[in-house]
Amino acid sequence: MKILYYSPHPHLHIEDQTGYGTHMREMIGAFEELGHQVKFLIAGEQTMRPEASATSPKQHSRLKPILKAIIPNIIWETVKDLALIRLDRARGEKLAELAANFQPDVIYQRSHYGMVSGVQVAREFGIHHILEVNSPNVDERIRLSGRSLLAPHARKKDAWTFSHSDHVVVVSTFLAKNLRIDQIAKNWSVAPNAIRKGQELESTLDVSRKSLNIDTSAFLLGFVGSIFPWHGVDLIIEAVQHMQQEGKNVQALIVGDGEIRGALEEDVKTLGLSNCIQFTGTVQHKDTFAYTRLCDALVLPRSHAYGSPVKIFEYALVCKPCIVPNTVPVKEVFDHSQHGWIIDSNLESATKAIKEIYKHPKASSTAAANWRQQVLTSHTWHSNAQLALSKASNKK
Repeated sequence: MKILYYSPHPHLHIEDQTGYGTHMREMIGAFEELGHQVKFLIAGEQTMRPEASATSPKQHSRLKPILKAIIPNIIWETVKDLALIRLDRARGEKLAELAANFQPDVIYQRSHYGMVSGVQVAREFGIHHILEVNSPNVDERIRLSGRSLLAPHARKKDAWTFSHSDHVVVVSTFLAKNLRIDQIAKNWSVAPNAIRKGQELESTLDVSRKSLNIDTSAFLLGFVGSIFPWHGVDLIIEAVQHMQQEGKNVQALIVGDGEIRGALEEDVKTLGLSNCIQFTGTVQHKDTFAYTRLCDALVLPRSHAYGSPVKIFEYALVCKPCIVPNTVPVKEVFDHSQHGWIIDSNLESATKAIKEIYKHPKASSTAAANWRQQVLTSHTWHSNAQLALSKASNKK
């Protein structure tokens, strides 16, 4: 089967060491492992060059914050939406050109805010269309940058893509219901995030607690991921401080980078925890497992209500006890006590879970092994790719 993988998002790069970058690479790899021929169009790969202008890039970068300060945010966001509509049209033309030349059996599209070109091209050429939905695009955009006058229009266009795609693959049942995909899609399936068997063995990085100046006798908590407010790294810092104050040698290793890393490092210094909490900064995705193997427990304190956090599946591969957030998508795949510890995102709940793992190592190891087995059995990119293609032969 010939598959044309399409991501119209202008800022997502396939090489990024992030959850979305992993998702794109692994799905393409899984399709290829299944024997399919894949070409892809990733909008974030191309650099959009402005037309020749008397304004230099440096002048433009200085002008942008001035304009943002003057122009009401809703107008600014509306202008961005108009640019996105033009981009969607341009990418649609490129996608149509690729479709005409490659003649794919399937267009597999990663959804983005109000972008309809993938479905339009598939309908034009009579190609089976699969739409991958990872977030409530409109609500997420409003939360991150503000409301646009065209937000209702974008919401209607998203609903149109859901109803006109041949198969909508969504990361959680919660998200499907939130977006009414369960009511308006022709066919829909749930495919939580996943792992590739053996990926934890690919790193050649030689790292140890000693090389990181971490006490070898400490009970070490680990976190891997982009350091944004919604991931709750601040709660890990609070938990380490609390456990230290109780006289327990609990430390933390924070693997990754993000917009609030600097602020959190300053908090750690202010709290006098610099010897207890280490930040690695940016790490190649394959090397994250070299760090998580050093830990006694792996933590994701918070997550979006709708999301399927890839890191909790990857945590399973090193067979360490896991502490995960109390969200509906997490509870769809992860059973409290059977697989590890589900916590409310507060200090009391987090420290209670840490203490239980600390006090009951045998039960903790059993839970870690159970979670690893569950992930290896039910949550692989290979099985997700098979599910996505399961209805492709029913098109005609």
